[in-house]
Amino acid sequence: MRKQNIKIVILFLLIIIVLIGGWVLYRRIEYNKQSFSVNIHGYISPSAREVIYINKGYGIDEIYSLYPYTKELIEILNKKYSPPIIILKYDNNESILLTKANLEEEYEIKEFIEKKISSYFPAEKREYKGASILFYSLPDNSFLVCTFYKGIFAVSKDYKPIEIFIDSDPENTFFSNENNKELIDKIFSASTINIFTKIEKNILAVNYTFQNDSITLDGYILSIGKINSDTIINPNLSFIPYMINMPDSLCIDSSDVSENNKPSLIKIFINKKF
Repeated sequence: MRKQNIKIVILFLLIIIVLIGGWVLYRRIEYNKQSFSVNIHGYISPSAREVIYINKGYGIDEIYSLYPYTKELIEILNKKYSPPIIILKYDNNESILLTKANLEEEYEIKEFIEKKISSYFPAEKREYKGASILFYSLPDNSFLVCTFYKGIFAVSKDYKPIEIFIDSDPENTFFSNENNKELIDKIFSASTINIFTKIEKNILAVNYTFQNDSITLDGYILSIGKINSDTIINPNLSFIPYMINMPDSLCIDSSDVSENNKPSLIKIFINKKF
């Protein structure tokens, strides 16, 4: 009788282990499926002033020359890239990085932050509309704010961009203008790094290439809103290259704007001052 009871207990424990293992496996599959299928473009806020769109992980540090603020956010990934990597910057200079992350990548990112970036205090957690937001304290008395939401990892030095990300409306994004959809899709696939910057009534949409300490921005000037053929939209397009924010160590070597094309073509060469 005693042996029979022991067998029943062992069988019961095995069933529990199998059920737990099956649940863990199911959760992993569902999480990774969500990360694979989510449309990250639906989370690119229309209120962003600038979008940096990175298609591949190699050569990613080339972006730091013109956009040094991206370095701190990109290094949080610890070279575990799942392109596309998207960085949004807002008018108040707050920024946020977005990238897909499966369950394994979530564990790795959290471990890196806890061991290498914020090793002194455990993360504080806050709930917002069903999403768990983590606050990691940094040595300079600031915070790293991040969330893993619907298969996307979002991280910022500020709280507001995380809220904007969670509140995203896939029907209203930075790229919702139907007039430019086909062209923007073409730009996405044309280069490793693409930059989209709102300047007055236009979007500067360019491929970013870096070679021998020189930067080339090559692409288009897109009009925001509906196109009216009877109206001249922003005739001073030649000034757009000089309205780009850049570090003091860089300057525009030359630029060319062709307004004969629709949309207008633009090419900018940027070099180091010293």
